[in-house]
Amino acid sequence: MNKKNEKVKEVYDKLVKGVESFRNTDEYIKFLKFAKKFHNYSFSNKVLIFSQFEDATQVMGYKKWQSVGRYVKPESKGIQIFCPMILKRKVKVKDENENETEEEQNYLRFRPGYVYDISQTEGQEVPKLPSVLDSNTKEDLLEKLINFSPLPVNYTKLSQNHYGYYDVKNKYIVLNETMSIDDKVSTLLHELTHALYDDFNYQENRNLSEIFVESVSFIVADYFDLDTSLCSFKYVNDYANNDAKVVIDLGTKIQETAKTFIEKLEFEFSKKLEVAV
Repeated sequence: MNKKNEKVKEVYDKLVKGVESFRNTDEYIKFLKFAKKFHNYSFSNKVLIFSQFEDATQVMGYKKWQSVGRYVKPESKGIQIFCPMILKRKVKVKDENENETEEEQNYLRFRPGYVYDISQTEGQEVPKLPSVLDSNTKEDLLEKLINFSPLPVNYTKLSQNHYGYYDVKNKYIVLNETMSIDDKVSTLLHELTHALYDDFNYQENRNLSEIFVESVSFIVADYFDLDTSLCSFKYVNDYANNDAKVVIDLGTKIQETAKTFIEKLEFEFSKKLEVAV
């Protein structure tokens, strides 16, 4: 195993230990409260940060702290995370006349890296982070997801606590019209994951299906700056019967599917943006 793979495995092992700690109910609740402070980090990185520095409140990389006039204190121990890298690759595509051309596409890869909590730094005062996200962003995301959906998305008034569903037989998605924009986005991501990526036999493996789908939709929502952790974690934990190992066993499938879904959404969103311009 080369050094790069060893580093990746080291960080993954920390992630597994972090998830396993959720078997302790108090630790799990503590993590849920902790995770709300890190909107811009993936589920995996939230677990990693929490497992190494549970009192963290604001983290950034070494150079990022320098850019805002703060410096990491000597002897401070870095917090390991997975850092996304946007790379480019050329792919062959065919136009409507079956002529083959090459186009450049972006894709994500991850490498181990380090961040530091603000308590490990000194220097200029940093302005407080905003406590809420821009609701217009979520409204825009909802519109983009509806346009992206290969299935019709319908609104109707459903019973209380019934957010929506995917009609497998008739191939359409229903959302409860009384929900907030955030809940509509979260539910639509969940049902799209069922429709596009859920290959479980639902009658035989309902629990695995729901764990997989909600985990994927959580990661995708988180990537687009919508934090669904409080409802998603409870949902997953309930279907996993408080057994973190079930989630860990699905970890690779969840992360690879989420990555594929995110890349597909970004590609489709960018095409719409180019047309608009």
